[in-house]
Amino acid sequence: MIGAVRARLAGRTAGEVAGLVAKNIAYGLRRLSPGAAAARRRSMAFDLRWGTDTTTLANLSELSVDRARARHGVRYQPSNGEALRWAVAAAGVEPAGCSFVDYGCGKGRIVMMASALGFARSVGVEFAPELCAVARANARRFVERGGAAHAPEIVEGDAGAYLPPAGPAFAYLYNPFGPVVLAEVVAKLEAHAASGAPVWVAYVDPRHPELFAAERWAIAARQDGAVLLRAR
Repeated sequence: MIGAVRARLAGRTAGEVAGLVAKNIAYGLRRLSPGAAAARRRSMAFDLRWGTDTTTLANLSELSVDRARARHGVRYQPSNGEALRWAVAAAGVEPAGCSFVDYGCGKGRIVMMASALGFARSVGVEFAPELCAVARANARRFVERGGAAHAPEIVEGDAGAYLPPAGPAFAYLYNPFGPVVLAEVVAKLEAHAASGAPVWVAYVDPRHPELFAAERWAIAARQDGAVLLRAR
């Protein structure tokens, strides 16, 4: 326990430690709310239905990841999928004509749901090898139980270096990392859009919306806790 805490704090400045403490306190308070309890029940229901393991949290300090990059990451916790369905409907995209990319996919719940929606390709990018292994196992079970016709692709690697598949792209971000890595992801998506491909981004729990510059991104829709953007 103490070793894990030390690993999480290693190399951080006093300001970063204070920010981490505040973030964990806020997270703990949110988990006590009735809405959070209902979300946990829905989360467990997904795993019970499909025989998957997506609900259990995972701190980056417990995983085999580059510590310098981990400082810009956020702990794994599952997204419930409601924001995904909202964003796809609000964008009005036809999934079969679009690739889907979940940046920081963790154990793969959202990318499995994207496969079920019928995206041409569903890709989850994750830099923790342990989470990639779980995500691949989850994807196999999901397909075996009839959740989707094809398993999503799980790519082990740095999200900031990942290039989206050619053609229209729909990206999903559940506050997966801080501004350093997010800026790299946004730059790759902007380059993809510059090639002429339509690019949509569902940004859930948007902590750094300022990185989506108004001259390059338009806000297509908003809801509580999420924003849908489209590259200009």
